[in-house]
This record gives sequence, C-alpha cells and structure tokens, in this order.
Amino acid sequence: MNSSRFWVRLGLYSALTAAWVSMMGSLYFSEVMRFTPCTLCWFQRVLMYPLAGLIAFGILRRDHHLPFLVLPFSLLGQGVAVYHYLLQKTSIFGQPASCGLGVTCSSVWIDWFGIVTIPLLSVFGFMAITIGMLMVIAGGENRPNLVGAYRWPRWPVPVIVVIAVALYVAEAVRAGEMEVSLPEIHISLPSSVPFLDLSTGATPTPVPTATPTSQEKGESLYAQACASCHGAQGEGVEGLGTALADSPYVSQLSDDAMLALIRDGRAADADDNRTGLAMPPRGGQSELSDEQIGFIILVIRDWQ
Repeated sequence: MNSSRFWVRLGLYSALTAAWVSMMGSLYFSEVMRFTPCTLCWFQRVLMYPLAGLIAFGILRRDHHLPFLVLPFSLLGQGVAVYHYLLQKTSIFGQPASCGLGVTCSSVWIDWFGIVTIPLLSVFGFMAITIGMLMVIAGGENRPNLVGAYRWPRWPVPVIVVIAVALYVAEAVRAGEMEVSLPEIHISLPSSVPFLDLSTGATPTPVPTATPTSQEKGESLYAQACASCHGAQGEGVEGLGTALADSPYVSQLSDDAMLALIRDGRAADADDNRTGLAMPPRGGQSELSDEQIGFIILVIRDWQ
C-alpha cells in the first residue's frame, strides 16, 4: 500500500472514530452522569452528531467529496468549542452569565488536571476530524484523475461504530453497578465540630458577617453560580434546581455543611437529590473560593 493510501485510510477512520467517541462521550456525560448541557454544549452537539452518520455513510459510499462535506461542520464546531473553553477558563469575554435557561456556559462539570474540561474534549474531537479530512485531501483521493483509482475498505465502519457504542454501554453499566454496590455510610458530627475539608485537611473559611457590602458580593456571586438553576430569588427552576428560599432542607443545614455541599456538588443519584440531575462543584465555577461561597451562603440564609 503506497503512502497516500495509508494517509487516506488513517484520516478517514480516525475522523470516524473521533466522531463516534465524541458523540457517545457527550451522551455519557448527560444521560449517565446527568450533567445538564448548556446552550453552547447543544450547539456543539448539533455540529458533532450529524458527522457520526455523515462520515460513516460517506466511507460506505466511498464518496470522494466527503472531506468537503465534513470540514464546514468540524471547523465551525471547533470554533464554538474553543470559545466555550475560553469562556470557562478565562475572563476574556467578561463575567460568566447564563446563556439560556439552565447552567451557565462557563460551568465546569469536570476539571481533570485543572485543564481538561468537556469543551476541551470537544475541541480535541473536532480537531481530530478536521485533521483527518485534511489528510484525505492531501492524499490526493479527491483529484478528478484519481477518482475510482483506489477504493478504501468499508469493513472498519461497523467495527468502529460497535466499539464506540460498546464502550458507552460498558461505562453506563459500570456506573449503574457502582450506584447499587456502594454501601450507604452515614456519619453524624456534632454541631460544634467544624466540617473538615478532606482535600486539604483544613477547616473551611467561616461565613462572613452580614453587612451591606457582603450582601452585595453574595448576590453578585449567587447570580453567576446559582441563579440559572435555582432561580434569581431562590425560587427554584422546574427540572433543574430545587427552591432554596423557605427550604426545610436548607434551613437545617449548618453553614459548614452548606459550604461543603456547594463546594463538592451533588451526584445525580444522591439520596437527597430530588431533580435526578447532578449539581456541579462550586456551582460550576471552578475558581470560586470558600470565602466567596460564604458570601453566597449569606444570601441563601436571608431567604430562610
């Protein structure tokens, strides 16, 4: 097999793999982990999901125009994903705000190594597809005089699709097994014992004293991190977040316990989670400090 054919094959099947893994991965985050997609997440899905079918059918049909059909989607999707990542990790575009009903587009659901978030994974997916299609073009298979000169094999298509779907199913089953196999452990601490931050071994920053200034800070931070799911005045948003105002559950929590809940988030399958959706750590704002969470708690306490 000559080098041009090798690069064509590598580009085609790498792009197909990236599209299907990206689609199954996004479904895993939303349907298994119950991470609520924001508006920009949906834009990326709209651009990624058709590519999974388009690339597969393009390879099966041996369509030499496939790269030119795929590149507009992958390039636009890559641009949206880069913008989304910068919105999460920088202040270039101003303060975080809700880009629609639900979690803010700057919410961070995963933050592996302090760098890798879901939008960055999306960047990698779209980039792999783009590079793959450019490899096909560079391989010369789209030049008119070479059309029909080489037919790439079709058999890898069902193999790649089946592997991607199997990985999704396996992870979904594993997540389900973890839910039922983990024992429930309830530890009661006296109210006089502060909640320990297990990540550092230190006690959290105490909730600040209520003053006009601290209340103003709390309202601003609450609007950024909490309002899109729990409502501007803590009234709750149906299907997203429960009411915080006049909430018996919230009122019985100590300040330390509330700080830990906001800081650590809550899994979709938690016993006291009535929405069935995960709550992101720190309200999805990874840079939110314990002191800033304390200002948010002031606002919530004012509604009790």
